[in-house]
Amino acid sequence: MRRTLLFVVLFFSIAAAAVSTFAQKPRIAVLKIRNDSAYGSARLGPAIQDWLVEGLVQSGQFRVVERKELESILNEQGLSLSGAVDDKTAIQVGKLLGCQLVVLGAVTDFSRHKSGAHGAWGIGFSVGVTKAEGTVNIRLVNTTTAEIIWTGSEKGEHSFSNVDVAGFGGGVDWDESQARQIFEPAVTALVQKIVSATGNIKESLGSAAALSGKVAKVEEGRVYLNIGSVDGVKEGDQYTLYHVGETITDPDTGKVLGQEKSRIGTVSVTKVLGDHLSMAVANGGPVQVGDMVQK
Repeated sequence: MRRTLLFVVLFFSIAAAAVSTFAQKPRIAVLKIRNDSAYGSARLGPAIQDWLVEGLVQSGQFRVVERKELESILNEQGLSLSGAVDDKTAIQVGKLLGCQLVVLGAVTDFSRHKSGAHGAWGIGFSVGVTKAEGTVNIRLVNTTTAEIIWTGSEKGEHSFSNVDVAGFGGGVDWDESQARQIFEPAVTALVQKIVSATGNIKESLGSAAALSGKVAKVEEGRVYLNIGSVDGVKEGDQYTLYHVGETITDPDTGKVLGQEKSRIGTVSVTKVLGDHLSMAVANGGPVQVGDMVQK
């Protein structure tokens, strides 16, 4: 009996610790990777964006917004990241998504170098090597403080024997597997540096992430929140509802000083619809897209 009781206590202690650790994970989104190189045309940026998301998920250190979810939420709000995205826009979008961290950046250059013997005088042989290399530059922004936590670049490279590099000069014959081989070292290094850069502030980021979310949509009395099962939301959970006013920034430094926040009621979760989506009913109001919910 004692052994059984000890086992039960130990089990729930471990489970509680796991839930607590999970709740501390900050929410992060990779907003846009622009392609300023001559390689891969419009396909390279979104590909690297997906690989960064993949790496951040595998790190186990964040709650990551998938690109399809990102595009879906932005489309619902009539927004798009097809144009230029600066830090101010990134912060606004990040807050709309309920993210404490956002990543944006660009592929800044790409080059390839051929060496060895190739066919001549109509003879179709090739024993050469093509070395391709590219550089990815990113910024990691804290949406709460508007501070750039980390900025830097990483180079990726790969050598191909007897194979030309597809996609050079405008995206013709794009080969995603080749592109991954070239840029994977850069993406891996960038993910490691993002994890390292957030290590010192993860506790404060996680505390905010565990307690709050945003209203993503309001329709026929239903309130949709951008938090769901992955965020630990359960049916019956209640959150305090706030209307958040304009962000107040320091005119000299641009640092966010704070926001006006007024309580307008509560919301009760009626159904968890997805990893980062739940449906609720409001008590009070009126409720608007972008309003904050806090537990």
